[in-house]
Amino acid sequence: MAGMPALPVVPALLLAALSLQFTDSEGVRHTSDEFRQSKAVVLAFDRFAQKVAPFYTPYAHRGVLFYGVQSDPAAHRRGLPFPVLLDPQGQLALLAGAKSAPEAALLSPAGDVLYSGPVNALGRMLDALLASRPAPPPTFARDVAPILYQHCAVCHHPGEVAPFPLLAYQDAAKRAKLIATVTASRYMPPWQPEPGYGHFQGERRLRDADIATLRRWAEAGAPPGDPAQIPPAPHFPEGWQLGPPDMTVRMPKPFTIAADGPDQYMCFVIPLQLAADKYVRALEFRPEARSVVHHALFLLDAGHIGRQKGEAYPCFGTPGFLPSGALGGWTPGTQPARMPDGLQLILRKGSDLVMQIHYHPTGKPETDQSTLGLYFTDKPPTKWVADIALGSHQIDIPPGERAYKVRDHFTTPVDVEAVGIIPHAHYICKEMDGWAIMPDGHKQWLIRIRDWNFDWQEQYRYATPVKLPADTDLQMEFTYDNSDANPRNPNHPPKRVVWGPGTTDEMAGLHVQVVPEDMDDWHELGQALWGKFMRSVGGGFYRKPQ
Repeated sequence: MAGMPALPVVPALLLAALSLQFTDSEGVRHTSDEFRQSKAVVLAFDRFAQKVAPFYTPYAHRGVLFYGVQSDPAAHRRGLPFPVLLDPQGQLALLAGAKSAPEAALLSPAGDVLYSGPVNALGRMLDALLASRPAPPPTFARDVAPILYQHCAVCHHPGEVAPFPLLAYQDAAKRAKLIATVTASRYMPPWQPEPGYGHFQGERRLRDADIATLRRWAEAGAPPGDPAQIPPAPHFPEGWQLGPPDMTVRMPKPFTIAADGPDQYMCFVIPLQLAADKYVRALEFRPEARSVVHHALFLLDAGHIGRQKGEAYPCFGTPGFLPSGALGGWTPGTQPARMPDGLQLILRKGSDLVMQIHYHPTGKPETDQSTLGLYFTDKPPTKWVADIALGSHQIDIPPGERAYKVRDHFTTPVDVEAVGIIPHAHYICKEMDGWAIMPDGHKQWLIRIRDWNFDWQEQYRYATPVKLPADTDLQMEFTYDNSDANPRNPNHPPKRVVWGPGTTDEMAGLHVQVVPEDMDDWHELGQALWGKFMRSVGGGFYRKPQ
């Protein structure tokens, strides 16, 4: 190839190695499948990744994939526009044909090492390669369908909340430019936590290579490819995915949602009429009108306070009573919830279930009568989850204020494991940070959200529980933008915003769900949480279930 040095080409060894999967600094796994969707691949080793970064903008849109490679297993992306693969054993450098890590390496889509050396020659090598080897564009059959089936179809299939399906070529092709746009901005698939600041179950985050493939497919006119290469479409069972529930709980009456107007937040009170306690091992929510049900929460009311408000009543923000327990929640795309072993939920006899449902009008009248399926076990829980509620009611945001901050903290009195986290605010919150300062001073991120969107609030469960020793300080900081520059500000011109349950009020809550490592410490943890509640508004009352 003109302009290429006379280097020995390493045929496809690197590609074979990557089929074993490498993990990047944000916990995402990468395989050789990404290479085949590109025109070329650039590996930038260790500190030279910053020198390679300027090549990303002029070449990424031409089908070149970029990866940093770090030998330090604790390395971070640090603002690089491409993912950073972790390679503590130096395998990638060796397979790139170098005895020690070069500055950069250039690979073909087949995994052949075409260049390995200084960064300053990289531009010339890329120009020569792209001029002589135009790669075929991605096709729906070979490249796009696998991405859509894995990441999008769970919501984009008939009967789900998404406005159109993405299972057939015709459905995707006519929306190719839209798909490229919303994935490039990461508006879709909806997933708010920033990568590298906590690793959660069910993360809906596209890889950079997937986003580039969708963009190149749209630019090429959405070619269909060979239909024989289309993988089998995912199957979504009708009816209860976990089989017939042991108990179904349905809204007492149908509820009508108007065609337009503001969102509605309703609580529906359903007496369970249980003669004995039940242990819940799994639950599955089935909204009847999926297109209008934005999300739902399932709360327990042992004191029957909700009944005093009626069978159904508006309940934005709070349900109007202090719940005696909770069964979790549902958002579009959520799979049935199975409780981890030992953490089965308890339904107390005589309790009421309160469904708190957020409805979003779609332009036509809808009627909903949603149902919750409960699956029981005879096995009682051996552990209980405590909710460490960080936050404040002291919110008073002047109009025009762009960086109003709310902070809170709590020091764990005993060893615990964080199993989940629930952030909550309303429309003008912009940033959410939650972290732990360990007893040795180490900072452990729990969650970071850079562009909070109230419409996609969720409950997050950690992929692996986060160990928090005694004397760990849990901290949170929320930032609010009450200016005209905030597109989600409901008030134009901006108005003073204070804490409250209303749609245009604000809240600040970061709920860290923890389990004591030794359940004998439950009482001490509960006492500390009760003390926090007594010192400030927004805590909760904790006692060991009897």
